[in-house]
Amino acid sequence: MTRRTLDQTRELLIDVGIRLLHERRVSVSVTHVRLADVVAEAGLTTGAAYRCWENQAAFHRDLAVAAAKWRDRASVAETVDAIRALVDSRGPVPEMLRVGAEANLYRYPDHTSFLTTIALRTCAPADPAVAEAGREHLTTAIDSFSELYGMLLLAYGRRMRPPYTVRDLATVLAALSEGFALQAVTGEPHRRVERDDVPEGVGSDWSLFGCAAEAVVERFTELGPEAGEAAGVPGAPAPADAGNAGNGR
Repeated sequence: MTRRTLDQTRELLIDVGIRLLHERRVSVSVTHVRLADVVAEAGLTTGAAYRCWENQAAFHRDLAVAAAKWRDRASVAETVDAIRALVDSRGPVPEMLRVGAEANLYRYPDHTSFLTTIALRTCAPADPAVAEAGREHLTTAIDSFSELYGMLLLAYGRRMRPPYTVRDLATVLAALSEGFALQAVTGEPHRRVERDDVPEGVGSDWSLFGCAAEAVVERFTELGPEAGEAAGVPGAPAPADAGNAGNGR
């Protein structure tokens, strides 16, 4: 048998490792969060912890499931705060989208909880329980933003353009947001655009995310029959109520 060189051995092991990785799928590790450290931080005894879990592996699995479900309850509220004045005054829809996208975009670099949840959901197929938690998280997030967007459409006298639904709109905007968030992790700077095609009252400095959000909203929605009452739709909920829409992540 021919003896392998060090480089050949390394290449073989890498090839086998890649094959196993593809077979077993990527799995986000939570093993750096030691149960002993959690117990100490909580001021409990090790015995109390092991009454909850038989071992570290069981704890880590429950931790991964909980992390995949976790939602930042301030998310929708912060979006509402950023656009509240514009909505109250029925400012231009493009400006609302520009400002709202800006508020969302620049939370990414420091929003480790949001990014952790995305990573866990991305790798969720490695564990059915984590996958189910990820689906629950996404469903709840889209429900929350669907409620918010529905109220904004009503406030501005717009409606969904068939065959699209408000949930379709929330799903697409969430995918854009999360995609740009993952790009931010790599250090890729977010492109900005100086626009000269915006109407009066709308800023010219746009993020690429804002441009994409505007394009989606323009394609997915249209003016409703009540558009003539653009200054204020009778019966429309006050924008402040949007804060009750819950969490979007």
